[in-house]
Amino acid sequence: MKERPNDLSPEAASPASGAEQAEQSEQAARPDLLSRRAALQGLGLGAVAVACGSEVDGIPPAQAGTGPGTETPPAGSSTTEPGTPSAPGTGDPIDPPAPPTLSPKELLAGIEHIVVLMMENRSFDHFLGALSSDAGYVNKATVDGLTGTESNPAPNGSKVTVFKMANFTPEDPPHGWDAAHAQFNNGKNDGFVKEHEGSSQDEAMGFHDRSQIPLYYWFADNFTVCDRWFSSVMGPTWPNRYYLHATTSKGKKNNTPPLVPPKTIWDELKNKKVSAKNYVAGAVSWATGGLPTKVLGISARMDQFFDAAKDGTLPSFSLIDPDFQASDDHPSHNILRGQAFVASVYKALAESPLWPKTLLIVTYDENGGFYDHVPPPKTVDDDKEFEQLGFRVPAFVIGPTVKKGYVSKTQLEHSSVAATLKTRWDIGSLSKRMDATKDISDCIDAMKLKAPVAPPMGMPQVAMTLQSALYDGVGPSSQPMLEEMLANGTISPIDTRNHQARIGSWLEHAVRLGAVRIVGG
Repeated sequence: MKERPNDLSPEAASPASGAEQAEQSEQAARPDLLSRRAALQGLGLGAVAVACGSEVDGIPPAQAGTGPGTETPPAGSSTTEPGTPSAPGTGDPIDPPAPPTLSPKELLAGIEHIVVLMMENRSFDHFLGALSSDAGYVNKATVDGLTGTESNPAPNGSKVTVFKMANFTPEDPPHGWDAAHAQFNNGKNDGFVKEHEGSSQDEAMGFHDRSQIPLYYWFADNFTVCDRWFSSVMGPTWPNRYYLHATTSKGKKNNTPPLVPPKTIWDELKNKKVSAKNYVAGAVSWATGGLPTKVLGISARMDQFFDAAKDGTLPSFSLIDPDFQASDDHPSHNILRGQAFVASVYKALAESPLWPKTLLIVTYDENGGFYDHVPPPKTVDDDKEFEQLGFRVPAFVIGPTVKKGYVSKTQLEHSSVAATLKTRWDIGSLSKRMDATKDISDCIDAMKLKAPVAPPMGMPQVAMTLQSALYDGVGPSSQPMLEEMLANGTISPIDTRNHQARIGSWLEHAVRLGAVRIVGG
């Protein structure tokens, strides 16, 4: 059933404030975790822990992700956010010192590890539009989000207004080059419902809020959300991922590789002797198919990421690919599993000895055909046909030196990753687009550079049944071209295990880290 709080009132958008949820999380007793060895060893998954309790398969979406997390301050971090100083001898508060004015290079100089996680196919309004009316978000007035009155016309002439969507495994709206440009309609942004034919076409206007994806709203409470991070191309996955890796798609508009692969960030990082890895939660990385001659030797299984984070041996730059058959958030994959995967990556870094000098960027390749109300601007590009940016996507910058509860208004897109690497490690230019694109230094708090803060307490756990974790909303692959290339032997898999074994592998780490709680008998 569709809920339609058209006014996006604080009561409808947020049942509890971020502070209240954190307090509740800290006070709640953490359930004991029991082993499900018999069931899981049969799947080859090992001993994923399971919480005590009654069977709750079919747990309502609003109940997901409400358990308490556990944070352990890493060595070298302070234990709290800096407080307000007092006047000597009086206890009266005094004005804090003004933050120093530093260059982007100075702001990023202390970052030794940059980790990028790119998920799939959700728009900013779809996941974060409700922030602007969220009672628990301190900077809601600054977010360019939803008002609740936005609408698109349906093919029959009726009006479909944005609404809170309960479906966690929706059908896949059209999002190719032609469909995306029709949705854009020269800046009217009124073609989303018309392009999404069928009985589920209204879902193009659906959104989720704090009660459904509390992890992302907790990220917004404690770190920086970027409400002007656009996809690089008004089109599908492959062109956008080319811009992440190379700041150009060499004219490609669809999900196929170019005849001649472009020069990439991997080439430039190698030239600068900056260590780098592409960690993969699925059978294969996107770059294995998209840039087969460029990424030899840089791909690694997701297990190695968790081990490297724990041991303090992560490379300087890490790119993480989710499982394109399960945990990437691409419809119809279960977004609860996507939240669990993102939470596991964050917690691995939060509990790593590398946390004080690490930066995590979480973003999405493109909007996936879901509505966003902001008309994308144009930018500079070597190819004039690609000067038009795509729709906004959810994006966070996370780390011990990041501004807390901040909304970055800097215009960013996937080439901003390369721009950030250029600022930090002086990698060479790849394109005019890269040269014109801003880095993420606006998100850094200069006052925290000398004393990076510990990970905040109270991260919401993602609660899942074993059934929903391993099976619900798994497949088909969001990248059929990669599957075709694997099938015909053009590329080789990095991980040969089946879906459930791969999911179970990172899920064990997620449970160990306290990011995920498996519920049910």
